[in-house]
Amino acid sequence: MKKIFFTVSAALLIVINCFGQSVTKTDYLKKSKNQKTAAFVLLGVGAALDIGGIIATISNANKEVDNLFSSDNSVNHSAEYVLYSAGTASLLGSLALFIISKGNKKKALSLGIDTKQFHELKKSSLYAVRYPALTMRIRF
Repeated sequence: MKKIFFTVSAALLIVINCFGQSVTKTDYLKKSKNQKTAAFVLLGVGAALDIGGIIATISNANKEVDNLFSSDNSVNHSAEYVLYSAGTASLLGSLALFIISKGNKKKALSLGIDTKQFHELKKSSLYAVRYPALTMRIRF
């Protein structure tokens, strides 16, 4: 059982390292931009649906006033509820996408290529050697 576990674990590590995609700064920035665009679309759709719900409420209120003195008082409010619910869900979805987009932008800004120094001892002398390094800032 232990042999199978270690064999499968080793195979998974090899597969993940060979076929895994590396994420760069531009990938995070592109993802953030796409999410922000989708968030603005959802914000516009949600606002339009809520305005449609308000218009439907006003229209039904006028019908209720007209039917106040008649015997037929059947006004259907289901369209209003659907418009308000869909609009609110869309607005909440846009809020979530704005938050996720900001997180991806922060990840993109924390990645970068920087030059680092490495001190090397050669023939009893200390030399500073510069090399490029991929840096990632982790903020707590």
